[in-house]
Amino acid sequence: MKKTITIKDFTDAIGEDLTELVKEKINECQFTYNELSKNERDSLILLIVDFLLEDMFVKKAGPHRINDWIKGWGENCTEFSDTGDFNSLVPKYFGKHPYVRWQGQWLKPVDNDFEYNMVRILQYWLFEKFFASCDNIYEFGCGTGHNLFRAQEVNPSASVTGLDWASSSQNTLEQINKIYGFNFSGHNFDFYNVDNDFVLGDNSGVYTFAALEQIGNKYEDFVQYLIRNNPRVCIHIEPIAECLDKSELCDYLSIKYFEKRKYLSGFADYLTGLASENKIEILYEKRSFVGSVFINGYSIIAWRVKNA
Repeated sequence: MKKTITIKDFTDAIGEDLTELVKEKINECQFTYNELSKNERDSLILLIVDFLLEDMFVKKAGPHRINDWIKGWGENCTEFSDTGDFNSLVPKYFGKHPYVRWQGQWLKPVDNDFEYNMVRILQYWLFEKFFASCDNIYEFGCGTGHNLFRAQEVNPSASVTGLDWASSSQNTLEQINKIYGFNFSGHNFDFYNVDNDFVLGDNSGVYTFAALEQIGNKYEDFVQYLIRNNPRVCIHIEPIAECLDKSELCDYLSIKYFEKRKYLSGFADYLTGLASENKIEILYEKRSFVGSVFINGYSIIAWRVKNA
């Protein structure tokens, strides 16, 4: 039987009233899905377990994958340059599998864009909540720049900058500006070799989206860089094991996937430690309501420098 996720469902999941913009964006999307039968769920769990037991073909995160990202974002850039279509900027891993996660359960969506649209709603909500009054917005690990469109839409007067370690990312931002008439700034930035000469503007908002996942436990230099630059707020939408419940099967398999791929590790605990030292203030920390077939990868931590 088909069911549909409603505005009320989103409101309950987020735990606060939604703005008119977020409600409008929800109404624009198709959030209809089918529940899984027992056999479908069992088959899906077996698929995930088989992956977790595999070693030979698993791509693990780390600096060795830089050329993969240059190539991947370059493919998006070429397609976008040829078509001028925003959909060419959407990373190819969205919609790759016919299942998604919602509220700790697997679903089979009707629309192939279900997961990406869920992410869009999550970002609209967070950007309105935290970035509406910022003069500068920075995405570190921006890839193709597709998220920057929403940051600019929520705050049209802000200066928006995308940073990424792949040179093809900067090329893509140039094409976006050329085709859409935007004024996004691009800068090459490597989490593994932090560019301390790149200084954030005043009253800035910073976010990462599924970017820190690629650096495992090598995030301290980046966080310290942010503290020195003293942005108004930092938001991380990332796979964060500390936000999940390992006693629940869906979450447990997600955590094991993080470990298998060498994704972000210990990040929330590190920020909590900085907060206990009165160096930062954690404004929001919560798992989100949406995930992909293998992981609950969109947990949220928002923080700022203490007394900033």
